[in-house]
Amino acid sequence: MRLILTLLMELMAFWLSACSQGQPDLYRSSREKRIYNDGRSVNITNVESEAEARPFAEQYCNDQGETAHFERMELLTYHHVATMSAAFGCAPPQ
Repeated sequence: MRLILTLLMELMAFWLSACSQGQPDLYRSSREKRIYNDGRSVNITNVESEAEARPFAEQYCNDQGETAHFERMELLTYHHVATMSAAFGCAPPQ
């Protein structure tokens, strides 16, 4: 009887801990700028404007011997977390 009672109490504690909210945004998103490239273009995430993202895009494109050209701002969502992203294209210098 004592074993069953202990097992039920442990099971209830497990269920209650599974329902807890935890700390908000502990690991969900980072304020770091992230660079995603696909060869000819680059997306800089966690930025609010073109001006904030331009240095990162220029550095990436300059490493390839090209120049960065702003294309658009995008709202990206991933697992219910939204962030702004700036899309740049890399093109040969004119």
